[in-house]
Amino acid sequence: MIPRAYKTEAIVLKRDNFSETDRLVTILTPHHGKIRCIAKGIKRIHSRKAPHLELFNVISAFIVNGKTLGIITEVSTVETFRNIRSDLTKIAYAYKAVEEVDRLCAEGAENAVIYNLLRDILWKIEQSYPDKLLSLSENFTLQLLWDLGFLPRAITLSGNALERFLERVLERTPKSAGFLTKVVS
Repeated sequence: MIPRAYKTEAIVLKRDNFSETDRLVTILTPHHGKIRCIAKGIKRIHSRKAPHLELFNVISAFIVNGKTLGIITEVSTVETFRNIRSDLTKIAYAYKAVEEVDRLCAEGAENAVIYNLLRDILWKIEQSYPDKLLSLSENFTLQLLWDLGFLPRAITLSGNALERFLERVLERTPKSAGFLTKVVS
């Protein structure tokens, strides 16, 4: 049972426009799983929440549960991954990781293992050289598929076989695939 209001660490997976001044933010938390929350007033010029709720950021958020969605009332940044933000190739691989987690994880299903896996891959992308990013990304995708039960641990895929399997599980080509192709080519 999720409490009415709670503080949690989270990773920002996705942001969508919600209204003229608000955004719908999808976050992954270690104890409450994937959650969709409203960030009220985030699109205002003087919003103090806006810089904290950027993609890939690790945040500390205070969330109040509404009837259907949580509302982020307070937020602070724990980690920003500045090296990722300054390199388009790293952005592409980080986007691929958060898209996979967002698409494969069910809402509200607690999974600290997946949270730690995502935080770990973002840290590795932050620290790595460009020639290591492909293997890091493939290892992350494989581990994610294993941990979520989409692929038996006895099976190891890589390259095109891994991408085709992921597309079958997602039932469409990930948006990040096109972005990666443009950036890495």
